[in-house]
Amino acid sequence: PAMDDDDDDVVEAWTVDVAVRDKVIKVSCGDATQRIKWLGHVGIARYDEANFEGWKDLGVPTRISRADGTPLDFGSVIREVLRNGETVFVKHSLDPESADPVG
Repeated sequence: PAMDDDDDDVVEAWTVDVAVRDKVIKVSCGDATQRIKWLGHVGIARYDEANFEGWKDLGVPTRISRADGTPLDFGSVIREVLRNGETVFVKHSLDPESADPVG
């Protein structure tokens, strides 16, 4: 039976809250088949709300973990290791304190 065809009508659009430093960014993940590492990159980029270029200050994700501190594998698929609506915490390679202050 072509079960997949029936499922196309009801595509669950996932969101994951990505905590980067002092902000929590709600990231729409669609069917959540992206990798955990992607969440980190999106969260860091969107930390800079004006230009989505947060990596200029924060660098790249170095660790992504659950609320309880359990680290997540960068290569894991979102929907296989997280729940819809869950929050993850991103550590990054650059310390913004050492970056030039803006404003």
